[in-house]
Amino acid sequence: MGNIEYFLNDNFIVLKMLYEHQIDINGVMICPITQQELAYMSGFSKAKINSILNNLIKKQYVKMYNNTKGRYILLDEAIKIIRKLSWLKKLFLRECS
Repeated sequence: MGNIEYFLNDNFIVLKMLYEHQIDINGVMICPITQQELAYMSGFSKAKINSILNNLIKKQYVKMYNNTKGRYILLDEAIKIIRKLSWLKKLFLRECS
């Protein structure tokens, strides 16, 4: 599995927002969201969102759909990491309550 430590910060916040805003278009899960919208929802600057997205693309967790701005696809490794970290969060919260 990918480097979990890479996602114990703002990278995970952006990746999870992409995951939560996916829609199915002709059998392909696409996240139709702009960097400005991500910045607004996260409270990060648009420059920070741009930097995080470029790194996620470079590390092959996310790709642009048909090289179209504002259209992202999460690759399998990203989905595995989201599910694993979400499961760990639920386990942690259960242990703390």
